[in-house]
Order: sequence, then C-alpha cells, then structure tokens
Amino acid sequence: TLFTGLLALLIWPALYAPLPGAFFHPFQAGPADLFRPDFVERRQSMIDELLGTLESGEYRDRIRRCWQQKFGLSCPLVFWPALPEELLDLALALIPSQHLGAIFRHLLNDLRQHRSGMPDLILFDTQAGNYRLIEVKGPGDRLQDNQRLTIETLLEAGIPVQLANVDRLATP
Repeated sequence: TLFTGLLALLIWPALYAPLPGAFFHPFQAGPADLFRPDFVERRQSMIDELLGTLESGEYRDRIRRCWQQKFGLSCPLVFWPALPEELLDLALALIPSQHLGAIFRHLLNDLRQHRSGMPDLILFDTQAGNYRLIEVKGPGDRLQDNQRLTIETLLEAGIPVQLANVDRLATP
C-alpha cells in the first residue's frame, strides 16, 4: 500500500482531474476510469508533468503537502491507516527518486494488476540510509506471474528486492 499511496499523493491533481466520464457525483471516492486501460492516456500530460518533479526534487514537498491537505479523504489508492506521516517521511528520505519513478511507471502500466504484484514488505535501514523490498513465500506458495513481472522490473531498475522463503514458523 505504500507505493500506491505515494503515487496517489504525487499525481492527485491528475487522479482527480474532472475529465468527461471520470466522475458522476461529488461523493465519488475515485475516478470511474481508474482501472481502465486509457486511464493514464487520458491524463498523460498531467502525469508526465507530476512525475517530472521526481527529477527536480520537488516531489517530496508535493507529496507531503498533499498528505497534509488530503489526509483521511477517501481514495482507492491510499489506505490512510498504513501511511502515517512518520512512514511517509522515512520513505521520502530513503527511497531514491529514480526508484520511485520506476515503481510509479510500473504501477501506471497496469494499475489493477501491478499493485497486487508489489512485494509484501519494505525494510528501512536508517543507519545505512537505504531500504529493501521483500517478497515472502511460505511452504507450497510460489510467485504469481504479476509478482514475477514486478520483481523482474524492479531488479532491472536497480531496486533492492529479495525473496524470503519461510520454511516453517518458529514456536516459542
């Protein structure tokens, strides 16, 4: 939920752009076309401009400001209880903008499928100043196709990803 939340906070103006067919009433939580194939295409110039802030460094302030202004509002890409301000600050401090860009572009290629393929955990090492994504698999569990594609995409972008195979649970 971290990366879809960060993405939503960055592209909020594009996400909620009043395009024809996107909104039918003022209480709608998100655009009706969010998971349609043309979602990004219809907002391409706005999304490109907002993703461009990753290169300028402006994205941190933009995301923080949006978090402060929109916190608690219903959004299909943000699970607010899992995005406290401390986590937001940690993610923005330790995840390089190039990594965020690669993840955001991957998510936007197929938002429905790719958000469910993201690794299960994120480990922040504040002393070393880095992070790592971890996909956890238990006995009899295997990588799904969307997970395999996501992990390959992340590794190609130089994003630290590990697969953790859990053989058995430790008992106290």
